[in-house]
Amino acid sequence: MGDVCVEIVAKQKGCILCDLAIGILEEIAPEFPPGMLSWSVVDVGSRSGLSRMEELSRCCGKSPAIPSIIINEKIAFDHIPDMEALSRAIQECLPAKAQLD
Repeated sequence: MGDVCVEIVAKQKGCILCDLAIGILEEIAPEFPPGMLSWSVVDVGSRSGLSRMEELSRCCGKSPAIPSIIINEKIAFDHIPDMEALSRAIQECLPAKAQLD
């Protein structure tokens, strides 16, 4: 797992905003060195996705919106950010996470 873990709480099928969030992350992921960023989609249309959504709700203290972007188990965006804002949010997590190790 990378230094920063990003999860997109989304519906894999039929949600234009969810597709946009996934597309933005796919676009910026190559900016980060290999191993620094891991990301996944929490598909609320699946049983495993709903289970992870419950875990995230406990970690975050509230249920994440759909779509939302979770960084290191904290709600970073409950809307779709632009590429620069998301990239900046991930970069801000890198040094803090590295200091903990």
